[in-house]
This record gives sequence, C-alpha cells and structure tokens, in this order.
Amino acid sequence: MNIFISQFDINDRAYVLASNDFGVVYFGNDETTEYVDHHIRRFIPEAERVTGYPADDKNDDFIKDIERYFKGTLTDFNWPLDLHGTDFQKSIWDALLKIPYGDSRSYSDISEMIGNPKAIRAVGGAIGANPVMIVVPCHRVIGKSGKLTGFRGGLDMKIELLVIEGIPYVN
Repeated sequence: MNIFISQFDINDRAYVLASNDFGVVYFGNDETTEYVDHHIRRFIPEAERVTGYPADDKNDDFIKDIERYFKGTLTDFNWPLDLHGTDFQKSIWDALLKIPYGDSRSYSDISEMIGNPKAIRAVGGAIGANPVMIVVPCHRVIGKSGKLTGFRGGLDMKIELLVIEGIPYVN
C-alpha cells in the first residue's frame, strides 16, 4: 500500500498531509514528516511512502480544500478518511465529526455523546491523538466554561480556527 505524503505551507505555517487509496490518513501542522512517519510505522507499517510530485498530485484536492477553509470559503470537508487508532479513539473521532462548523462542544459533551460520561480524561487523550486535525474538528472542543484547552497545533492556531468559524471562547 502506498502512502502519499505532501508538505506545504498556508499562512506561513507548515503542514503535512498523508493519504492512501482509501482516504486521508494524517493531516497536521508539522515542520517535518516525523509525526506522520511515526503514525505510519505504528498503524500501517507495510506502507510504502511516496513523496514529491506523485504525492502532491494525489493530494492536490485536499490541499486546495484546506486553503479554501483558511480563506473562509469552505465549511464542510467531504474527504474520505482512513483513520487508524484504537476503537475508543475512533469512537471519539466519529463524535468530533458530528460537531457542526461554527459550533463547539466540551469534553464532557463528547463523553456523553459516546455514552460514557465518566470518560472525560480518556476523551481528552483520544482528542489529542487525532491524526487529521481541522477535518476531524478537535479544535471545536473547548472547556465547559468556554475556556481554551490544549491543541496539538498550539493555542494560537486553535484561536485562529475558532475565529475563522466564529466560535466564541474565553482566553
């Protein structure tokens, strides 16, 4: 199986996107491919990495969608996803996909959504392990009081994403 890995910049921030024939496997704001390489080694060790023009050609529509999102002209990603993680993590990521553009949820809301109201800490861990940021909208999860919580891309990026979507928060 081939994994197509593209690196690109938007708004002076570096990103890495990886896909295969089933969908997007990874998307993050990474300076290098270290994190995607770790993800692939862990979950798809047999994969062959493809970079350069063939990868960029394969990922072109995904990259254009991300550019449109940051311009505020795309509100709904219809990407095929090939998410790799534990069953619990996948249940959390599925719940995140149900949070509409411009809306937010708390960690306790997510734990309620999956029918496990006491799993708030585990929910936070699964959200932190989300391999496809923005598209699987972990940035839409904030504290119950509206206060910002951690984000793999950094709080400055989380603020940028919340502002794009018009989501209120407490800093």
